[in-house]
Amino acid sequence: MHSIRWDDLQYVLTVANEGSVAAAARSLGVNHSTVLRRINTFEHRHKLQLFHKLPTGYKLTAEGQALLDSALSIETTVKALERKIFGQEMKLEGVIKLTTTDALLRLVLAKHLASFHRLHPKIQLELNVTSRLLNLSHLDADIAIRPANTLPESVKATKLCKIAFGIYGEPNYIESLQGKHPLRAAQWLGKTPNIIQKNQGRVIFEPISEEQIVLKADSYEPLMIAAEQGIGLTYMPCFIGDSSQKLQRVDMEVEHKGTDLWMMTHSDLEHSARVKAFFDFMEEEIQSDHNRLAGLNISKTNH
Repeated sequence: MHSIRWDDLQYVLTVANEGSVAAAARSLGVNHSTVLRRINTFEHRHKLQLFHKLPTGYKLTAEGQALLDSALSIETTVKALERKIFGQEMKLEGVIKLTTTDALLRLVLAKHLASFHRLHPKIQLELNVTSRLLNLSHLDADIAIRPANTLPESVKATKLCKIAFGIYGEPNYIESLQGKHPLRAAQWLGKTPNIIQKNQGRVIFEPISEEQIVLKADSYEPLMIAAEQGIGLTYMPCFIGDSSQKLQRVDMEVEHKGTDLWMMTHSDLEHSARVKAFFDFMEEEIQSDHNRLAGLNISKTNH
């Protein structure tokens, strides 16, 4: 009877979750051959076939599914233990895994992260820049800084400020719409998952047909670039639109005024010295950005 190693189970879990060896290798940060070897060794060691190797990917066998169900229970326990250990650490050193969006990093957070590093040089920052909300319970990230209308369960959250939204376009494109109703006449650039949601600008976007949305992107940075080329109008956070030298804000009343910017960590981590130091530092530092994030740069508005 061979004992099961948790490290081996992680490879099994990742292949099952990702559906292929290649995707699992990317997720784990190892070579394709390493994942194959660990899975094959596990199957040989325990005399099990965990996966059907299909042309479309790896599919769990019945035995593999039973093992996966048990492994998921173990993973939950292990992750909870890791969070509690991390949460009790009192040293201002080690790694903080931070997730945020590309625009927030470039336009707001980068300078503050540099200041934090100078203050705490023994704390290593590991950035994951993504539009996805990572799972804090699984320790995909220790701290998240991002806009949110609802907060996940089991988080300790601090509201940093309000983020205002507005409609932006290239001046010549805006001029071409004069005398026309911009909602019906303009081409639009949207965010995926679709920014045209009931809780964001419902009054703005109800008259817009799907044909008017000529470009979609998964973050606001490419929408800004596309708008700068005069492709169409876009609805985005003011701190992004106002940062462009080529865009103007359209003077149009919007129902969706903005959203809240939150800093979050799992409740088990809130007493970790380095997490607490980061929270205290960022909450103070970001006050200097409140006006910009609130969209008070009115000099760029097109009237």
